[in-house]
Amino acid sequence: MCPALLQPRTVLTHKDRSGTEEKIKMELNIIKSGSSGPEIVILHGLLGSSRNWQRIMRELSADCRVIVPDLRNHGVSPHGPHCIAAMRDDIVRLIETNCDGPPHLVGHSMGGLAAMAVATSDKAAIASLVVVDIVPGWSAEGLRKILDALMELDLKSINTRSDADRTLSEKIYNPDVRQFLLQNLIRNIAGEFEWRCNLPELERFVAEETFELPPRAAYEGPTLVIAGGRSEYKVWEHERLLRAHFPDMVLEIFEDAGHWVHMDAPGRFVKRLREWVAAHASKV
Repeated sequence: MCPALLQPRTVLTHKDRSGTEEKIKMELNIIKSGSSGPEIVILHGLLGSSRNWQRIMRELSADCRVIVPDLRNHGVSPHGPHCIAAMRDDIVRLIETNCDGPPHLVGHSMGGLAAMAVATSDKAAIASLVVVDIVPGWSAEGLRKILDALMELDLKSINTRSDADRTLSEKIYNPDVRQFLLQNLIRNIAGEFEWRCNLPELERFVAEETFELPPRAAYEGPTLVIAGGRSEYKVWEHERLLRAHFPDMVLEIFEDAGHWVHMDAPGRFVKRLREWVAAHASKV
């Protein structure tokens, strides 16, 4: 299990079952787009990857420089211990290495938790914060069911993606969610199906880890929280908690969107991000 949030810029470590301590810093796979303008770093959610943000990235890169990483244990980034604190340090390192100055940091779901951790523990690292449909102390019950379904899928009996989709439909009813999840299913060099993401570690993360900001942790910089009106997270019900940690917060609800706001309302999402970045360009 990874450690809880520590002081800014600490080197996080993880102890394996033998008690051996190992450093958990790693270099993330990133995609960059855009040649000029403000810098934006976008963090995807659990079981996502940089691929899920290609449309958003393409549209924003017309007048912004955009970086989208595969977070640890996702996409083609390395695998290792998984927790919000480790992701926080990964992102701070990514910003120091790849950005000319503090970027606007956008995080969806799990990526939003990591973004909040960066903002409250390393305030100078970012120009502004955008959190998409998540709050501290989130409930992972729905995610546990999804991860259990993926772990139980017998990959040796799967010949095509349609086979996998058919089997998963018995437990995951939404076809759009299944197609999103199946982006993680790839063939290895032997032609066999395998999961690209580190499913066992992510299942442990969801089952064991929680994320709550320390009571006095705060980011006083400009913060935009975008909530999906049809999302099970009902972010607006936690407005008081959010304002305690992010006093300069604007809360906006995309009424017709679910948890994957950027997929349900991509045009409106990009327009709002552009407006937000333009309004806070002087902060960079």
